[in-house]
Amino acid sequence: MYLEDILSVCLQGLNSRYPDHVIDINLEIMTLTDIDAKGWKADELIKHLNEKAPHFLQKMARMIVDSCETVIYLLDISEETPALWLHCQGKLPPCHEHSRKAQKVGQQNMIANL
Repeated sequence: MYLEDILSVCLQGLNSRYPDHVIDINLEIMTLTDIDAKGWKADELIKHLNEKAPHFLQKMARMIVDSCETVIYLLDISEETPALWLHCQGKLPPCHEHSRKAQKVGQQNMIANL
C-alpha cells in the first residue's frame, strides 16, 4: 500500500485498510510534549493531534506498507526518517488506551474479569 496525501488522510486510510494496527510516534520528527510515543490507534492519534497539534494533520505525508517497511514520512520534515512506525501485519505490539473513554472501558473490563 502506498499513499501520498495529508497525514489525516493517510491515518484514515490505515484505519480503513488495517483495522488491527498499532502506531508508534518518532518524537524526534514529531515534536510533541507529554505524550506516550507507543501504542496508538489511528483514530486516537487523529483526535489527539487535532486537539494538541492540528498543523501535523495537514502536512503532506507518504505512507508505505509493504514487505520492506511500514511507515509514514512527513515530507516537509524528512523523507528519510519516518515520523510514524506502523505495525499492521504479523505479530503486533500491544495497543495502549490513550483516550479517557477507552481507558475507562479497559478498567471496567479488568474489574469484570476479576
